[in-house]
Amino acid sequence: MGFQWDDKYSTGNTEIDNQHKQIFAYLDELEERIENGASQKWVQNFMDALGLYTRSHFCYEEICMRQAKCSVAAKNKDQHAKLLAAFSKAAKRFEREGVSDELLAQLQAFLTSWLVNHIMKIDIHLNECNK
Repeated sequence: MGFQWDDKYSTGNTEIDNQHKQIFAYLDELEERIENGASQKWVQNFMDALGLYTRSHFCYEEICMRQAKCSVAAKNKDQHAKLLAAFSKAAKRFEREGVSDELLAQLQAFLTSWLVNHIMKIDIHLNECNK
């Protein structure tokens, strides 16, 4: 496993942290499939499952930030919308072009980078907002 949870990603909200850990698990599964091969059907199922889970997580996280009157709540929501748009674009590209190692690697790199940056720059503000 190349991408693992670390306490530096903790938001102070157990449920959000658990949801982040699940997203990390999705990304680990993607890495494993990149190494061992992924069919078009697997990629479609993966994209559907990750998309659904991510939307649910974003909704929950946005509610928590709003309730905590977190100063980055609006920025968080905006960043979520941008990620969902990019994710949708990637899903359409897989439908159009089919599965390739290059596309899977690009997806993994993008999602991993986005998740770490988002948690470290936005989500960790929940630590202060919940005090």
